[in-house]
Amino acid sequence: MTGSRGLRIAAAVAVAALTGCAAAATHKHIATIDTPCSARAVQIVAQNVEAISSRRYAQASLAAEKAARISLACASTETAKAQFSDRWRGANALVVAAELAHQGAQPQRAKRLLAQGYAIMHMLRPPAHVSELTSTLISQTRDGAERDLRGEWSYW
Repeated sequence: MTGSRGLRIAAAVAVAALTGCAAAATHKHIATIDTPCSARAVQIVAQNVEAISSRRYAQASLAAEKAARISLACASTETAKAQFSDRWRGANALVVAAELAHQGAQPQRAKRLLAQGYAIMHMLRPPAHVSELTSTLISQTRDGAERDLRGEWSYW
């Protein structure tokens, strides 16, 4: 694994864990709404680095999906501000799980997870006052999912 690939993986994992940013968040100091529920999902994503680095993509995909399901379940128990964060984190983790499933030679599972994650992303509306950078990050993440849908998969 090259150094740049390792950095890409670390950056992608960090983005997956943190893109569920709250209203006034910026990428330089992301203001997430951390709750005990959402912390479990973030912890799973952080622990997934080893599986990704070792190219155990199917295993990494399962962990990312588990994190997604936890985040999505958290959304039903959280405040309105935390709900967007949890849903976005869950949707993003589903897309990551799909990309990892694709890389792990699980094309049907990848397509199913991608469709679920993208549908949630497409449905979500960011809070009224997000920074331009946060808005850009949300847009870029959706664009990446759209490229995956067109068969231009992101590779880990």
